[in-house]
Amino acid sequence: MMELNDLNSVRDALRELGRKQGIDLGDEKAIAKFNDEVPFDSQWFCYYADDWNEELEERLYYFFESMRDYQDAMAKKDIKFASSSFFSAMSLMGSLRSFFSSIEKDMIKLLKGEDKTNDFQWPQFDDE
Repeated sequence: MMELNDLNSVRDALRELGRKQGIDLGDEKAIAKFNDEVPFDSQWFCYYADDWNEELEERLYYFFESMRDYQDAMAKKDIKFASSSFFSAMSLMGSLRSFFSSIEKDMIKLLKGEDKTNDFQWPQFDDE
């Protein structure tokens, strides 16, 4: 069993579930072709060949850098630079939200199993 302790292990678990459903999420060409043929809201959003830990670390680094710039500018009473830095931090927070939202959207697709190419089935539970 794979130990889940970082985002790359989550990525690998999602890829494994995709394989169980007959979908190779790591085949960038196949996924790009699929995404070209379906509406935007039916596409796969994550890049499974990327290093998700590195991507998160980079986004967080720039977010904290912008917040440090904001704090420094406020301490120097440089409101113009503080405003710019704060806006940059806000944009980077949106980038972080988008990163996790993309993972969530792909998890929903895997849970629904609408794109599976085999007979993989999640168990059905009674409403009782």
